[in-house]
Amino acid sequence: MSGYSEVLYVMFAMIIVSTMALNANRVIQVNNVSMVEGQLESQVVAYAQNIIEEARAHAFDEKTRYDTGGNSIVPVNIPDGFSDIGTDGETGRNSFNDFDDFDNHTETLTLGGVDYELSVNVEYVTTLDYATYSTAVGKSTLKRITVNIKSGFLKKNNSADTEPTNYNFSFIRSYYAD
Repeated sequence: MSGYSEVLYVMFAMIIVSTMALNANRVIQVNNVSMVEGQLESQVVAYAQNIIEEARAHAFDEKTRYDTGGNSIVPVNIPDGFSDIGTDGETGRNSFNDFDDFDNHTETLTLGGVDYELSVNVEYVTTLDYATYSTAVGKSTLKRITVNIKSGFLKKNNSADTEPTNYNFSFIRSYYAD
């Protein structure tokens, strides 16, 4: 009978070691998935920042003009003298010349073999307390750009049957801060 108890002890030890090995493999796999997601998310943040910085480099409004010294000339009526949101005949990102030309811009980009869907929204906003912003009824001296990026590789809870996570980044630009 003593020989059987040793076999049972060995089998029990094998079960414990196997369970520990499976748990270790699961932890390694979760860490690898988290690491890859982190790298993909850093690409999303970098590209969104790139779009926002590119938009900020342009004039606040289509109506902004510059004198020979490079100083901006203010439209006569602020904010009513500003243009409507959107392009003014520009046909692509390389031809955008003011902040709100990025409105309704969409593109599919591939970074490191991963496809991302990008969409941009620009709108006039208003605020009473500089902490909360809402869409302006008309034109205002504040514009908000929102960059939305999603990818099939970045899904909520890593589930194959869920929608991709939508990452959105906003920046509010003031006419007077230029």
